[in-house]
Amino acid sequence: MKYLLLLNNDAASIESWHELSEEEARNLREQEMPRWNQLFGWMSEQGIDVSGLELEEASKARVVRVRNGKSLVSDGPFAETKEVIGGCFLADCKNLDQAIELAERVPLVGKGSVEIRPLVTH
Repeated sequence: MKYLLLLNNDAASIESWHELSEEEARNLREQEMPRWNQLFGWMSEQGIDVSGLELEEASKARVVRVRNGKSLVSDGPFAETKEVIGGCFLADCKNLDQAIELAERVPLVGKGSVEIRPLVTH
C-alpha cells in the first residue's frame, strides 16, 4: 500500500533557522544527518520502497486559484499554522502499521509531526 507522509516542521523552529549563521545552520544539519541516515538504513532493511523530497520554505510558495475564468496567483500559503510542510515521502509499506512505524522514526517527529495519507486506489 502506498502512503504519502507529509513531514511537518514546527513553524517556530523554521523561524529560528533564519537567525542562524551559515556555519551554525551547517553544523546543525551535520548533527541531524546521522539520524536521517539511520532512518534510510532502517527503510532499506524493511524493504520499504520510498522516494522523498525536501521543500523550500512556505514563503517561496505560490497559490493559484481560478475564479470566474480569471487566474489569481498569490504568495502563499496564507494559513496561520503552527506547522509547515517541509517535505514528504512517498512510501510503499506493507500496511498502515508499518507506515506508522516509519513516521515514528522520522527525526523531526519529536518537534513537528508526520501526517500519513493513504493513496487512493481504484
